[in-house]
Formats: sequence, structure tokens, C-alpha cells
Amino acid sequence: MGKYSSFSRPRQKPRDRGVHPLMRGIGCIMMFVVPIFAYGSSVLVVGYAVKQGWPIPAEWFGPPTIPPLLLKVQGLQPILYWLQGQINLEAYLFFTAVITGVVGVVMILLYGYIYTIFGPSRYGPLDAPPVRKKFKEYKR
Repeated sequence: MGKYSSFSRPRQKPRDRGVHPLMRGIGCIMMFVVPIFAYGSSVLVVGYAVKQGWPIPAEWFGPPTIPPLLLKVQGLQPILYWLQGQINLEAYLFFTAVITGVVGVVMILLYGYIYTIFGPSRYGPLDAPPVRKKFKEYKR
């Protein structure tokens, strides 16, 4: 053993395990479940909106218009003809995006609230406590 070498072994850092696999699975499922739920809900919302007379642009109703030049592409013809057969597709897609956004915001707020309740404390054992004011604020 030399003069400047150490006998002790270096400590191993604790392994960061990352996100729990269950949480990754739930996130993956939600990526598919929320838009499908939103599309189904948008079909109901558009039907209700038509009955109630909501101000929805008239261009959104009926089959979507596809440029004739795009219809000449051989590989896309079956898909484009299927899309032209869909009625009110533009209205459904708009409300799907809106409902997906609303559900996403609600889930973010709910997750944040639950994390503040059950998550780790804000300050660790080595953090300094928050600064406390010892004087009154100046008022005119």
C-alpha cells in the first residue's frame, strides 16, 4: 500500500430506478384511452350541439373536402375515399381535440394536488429554513 492510496473502497451511489413501471403503463394506456374517449364524447357533443343550435361553422358538417390532386395519389386513394365517407368529421375532430385538452388539464391538476399531499417534503435535511421577515413593510 502506497503513501497516497486509500485502503477503503469507494461508496457505490444508490441506483436511480426512475419511474415505476406501473406508472409508465398507465401513461401509455392513457395516451390511447383519452383520445378514444374524447372522440366518442365528441360524437355525443356534436349531436347535442346541432339540436341546441350552437354556433358551429357550417363547413364542419358533411363529408370533408379533399383536393382532387390529392385523390390522384394511388397509395392514398382507399384512405381518402374512406375519409370522404365520414360525415361531420371536422366537427368531431375539433371537439375531440378540445375534450382531450380539458381531460389532460384536469388530470395534470389532479396529479399535482395528489403529489403535494403524498409526495416528499419540500425541504431536505440539509436545506436552510425559509427566510422570515423581522421588519414591517414600508407604508406611506
